[in-house]
Amino acid sequence: MAQPSDYYSVANDTKWRELCVAVLELAPSEQPRFRCKNLETGYLSQWDGEWHYHWTIGGWDWMEWAELSVETAAQRERVRTILKRIRFAGEETTEGFRVYGYLRNGETADFVE
Repeated sequence: MAQPSDYYSVANDTKWRELCVAVLELAPSEQPRFRCKNLETGYLSQWDGEWHYHWTIGGWDWMEWAELSVETAAQRERVRTILKRIRFAGEETTEGFRVYGYLRNGETADFVE
């Protein structure tokens, strides 16, 4: 398994907190579901939609990446706008977006556009 020392941080608590606040400002039907990968254990969480409590438990220093799932084109654009404003390193996926907290040493990622 990869070691945390094999990675470098590309997001801090401020970015993750801004993401949570911005998503909570969306209508409940527009809030994307999320799942997260733990850098230290490799654990991939189940999809969840509870941003108020589940997103903030234990901080974010363990989060290698988070995937945000969108269901409509309008929701995708709202989430994209948030990620662009916060300047998250990440990528668009078929489900929505993957945003990074850490990247493997030597790897790079563009900001979400």
